[in-house]
This record gives sequence, C-alpha cells and structure tokens, in this order.
Amino acid sequence: MSDANTKDSSGNVVVYPTVSCGAEAVQDSVVILDLFMATSPEHLKSGDRRVVTALHPEQARHLARQLRDAADTVLKDKAIKDKATS
Repeated sequence: MSDANTKDSSGNVVVYPTVSCGAEAVQDSVVILDLFMATSPEHLKSGDRRVVTALHPEQARHLARQLRDAADTVLKDKAIKDKATS
C-alpha cells in the first residue's frame, strides 16, 4: 500500500475504528477475515466500510500472533499507567 493511500493531506496516518469483525474457515483451505469499519462518527454503530480478505492458514496464525502480542503490550502499558496513578 502506498503512502498516498494511508496518509491524509497533512501527512497523518488514516485509520478507521473497527466496529465488527469475524473470521471463518472456508472450503478447508483458507480463512476469511471480515472487518466492518467506521469512516466517520455517525457510522460507529454499524460501520460503513467493509473489507473481506482471504488468508492462508499460516497467514491467519501469524496475524493472530501479531494481534495478540500488540494487545498484550497495550494491556501491559495500561496496567503500568493505572498502577502509577492509584
């Protein structure tokens, strides 16, 4: 993906909150990842942008590990901050 597609005119990275997601195995060969995102506050309830992609099982496991590790980091940092403020 090029920078032009991932940054706004000010150079900030464009991100959309995920409001719903799912995954399922299809035909015993691929994992389908289904994401619904909101591109503006009025779409936060149900999302207005959908991305569906097919992953090989190895890719799905790799993504799962990356997501788990990132979430663990965020939760660990939050716990440290919460402890420091209490």
